[in-house]
Amino acid sequence: MNLIFVIIFIISALSLSIRNPNEVLKAMTDGAGKSIELCIGLISIYAVWSGILQIAENSGLIKKLSRLLKPIINRFFKNADDKTHEQIAINLSANLLGMGGIATPSGIKATSLMTEKNNHDGACLLFILASTSLQILPTTVVSLRQSFGSENPFDIFLPSLISSIICTMVGIALFHLTKRSKK
Repeated sequence: MNLIFVIIFIISALSLSIRNPNEVLKAMTDGAGKSIELCIGLISIYAVWSGILQIAENSGLIKKLSRLLKPIINRFFKNADDKTHEQIAINLSANLLGMGGIATPSGIKATSLMTEKNNHDGACLLFILASTSLQILPTTVVSLRQSFGSENPFDIFLPSLISSIICTMVGIALFHLTKRSKK
C-alpha cells in the first residue's frame, strides 16, 4: 500500500512540476502544514476520549457496561470469557460513540484473547464490527469538523448513521454467507 502512495506522490509531483514548477514546493509545504494541524486536532480529541475511557474504567463503569451488553455479546461472541466480554464491550461502546481510534486497543486485546482460545469466528466478527464501525454518535468527525470551523458540524449525523448501519449489516451478512459456504 505504501508503494502505491509513493507512486501517486511521484506522479503528482512530476505532473505539477511540469505544469507549474513554482507551485511544487508551495503545495508540499502547505500540505505538510495542514497535516500537522490535523494531527494536533486528532491528538487533542483522542486525549479527551482516552481520559474519559480511563475514568470509566477506574470507576467501574466499564464492568457495568460489560454486564449490560452481556446478552448481546453472548449472542454474537459465544464462548467468550469475562475479560474478553469486557474488551468487546469497550470496543463496541467506543465505536458506537464514534471513537474509533480509542476502540482499537480494546479490539486488538479482545481479538487476541479470542484467537488464543481458537475462537476465530468471533475474532473475524469483531474485526468486521470494528471495521464497519456502527456509530450512533460520530463524535470524532463532529469534533474535527467543529475544530476546522464547520458551521453545522452535526450535519453528518444522519448520513453517518445510515451508512454505518448499512455497512455493518452487509459485513455481518457476508460473514455469515462465507461461513456457510465453507461448511
